[in-house]
Amino acid sequence: MKSSDGLRDDDMITDLSWIYVSTLSLSLIGSCSVVVVSIVKRRHLNEQAKPLLQLALADFLASLVLMITAIINLLNENWLFSERMCMRGLTLSLAFYCVSFLLVIIYACESAHAFQGWREKPVQEAFETQLAQLSQRRRRFCLTYVIAWLVPIIGYVIYICTVQYIEATLTPARKPTLAPLNKGPTAKFCNSCILFVHLKNDSCITVDKAHANSIRIFPLTSVLMVIIVCTVVYWKLESSYRQYRNTSMITMTQRHSGGIWSSARYMILVIIFCWAPALVVICLSFKSNTMSEIFPLHVIQALSVSLQGFLNSIVYAWRRRNFRDAVLGERLPLMAYSNRAFFDQSLNEPS
Repeated sequence: MKSSDGLRDDDMITDLSWIYVSTLSLSLIGSCSVVVVSIVKRRHLNEQAKPLLQLALADFLASLVLMITAIINLLNENWLFSERMCMRGLTLSLAFYCVSFLLVIIYACESAHAFQGWREKPVQEAFETQLAQLSQRRRRFCLTYVIAWLVPIIGYVIYICTVQYIEATLTPARKPTLAPLNKGPTAKFCNSCILFVHLKNDSCITVDKAHANSIRIFPLTSVLMVIIVCTVVYWKLESSYRQYRNTSMITMTQRHSGGIWSSARYMILVIIFCWAPALVVICLSFKSNTMSEIFPLHVIQALSVSLQGFLNSIVYAWRRRNFRDAVLGERLPLMAYSNRAFFDQSLNEPS
């Protein structure tokens, strides 16, 4: 009976692998398009290329690493080094997703800074002040981006180094459990490269409990943090917009009938749509559930997480009119034809 269950789990792993490969292809195409365009059209995009390029690059790397781990499931089920590759690959993809989360928070904070700074002063004065502080903002931008990339990568290195040490001390005592494959999960299932499959106790050789819990807590806290921070920032930004929209500080051409929240909500909804199923899977992993019991939820998670890069490329880049106009060459560089910061334009114009 357990043998047939193990073979059924193998079929589920294969199905999930194909879902990841197919949907991650969309994210790779979307993220890569923004990266390529941001580099080729950098003179037309000017300052807006920096945050968009960073975000698209993080999504691209996360999707690429996750796709490689999914392809491992389809190429060969008995690679001796597949277990270690899966552990490293899945953790690295989560690190890049964390970079993407941090960049989304930075984008929200920069949007608030740009809007408030330009609304508190007359337009011409604000434009002159922005030019005077451009070099200072560039240095701050660079430092912020370096921190956003370094913190998750350092966390990944610490995780990998400590896991290797624990594996070296525990592997000799664990090896005998691999023998009776007909009495438990199959080798293919235990070596599978699928996000959040082996968090619960499924008789497979996994990392120690502390590291397994860190894989639960890390995505959970990261996703909740980015949702809460972005919601608070954009809500305050919408309140400021309502306060100033009936004054002379915002001209008729600068007003957006839907307000800032109508644009910012899509940025928040992308995170909720992509990671809510994964959070449910993580929460259920604290209970004893078989693969077949929550397989539909794993399918939804595979579809949603894999689409983050694709949806971000639409919401942050291609949906924006000023980005499309700059890419198509229909306007001069953004900082030349407008006295408004690009963060302000991205939130305060119809698509």
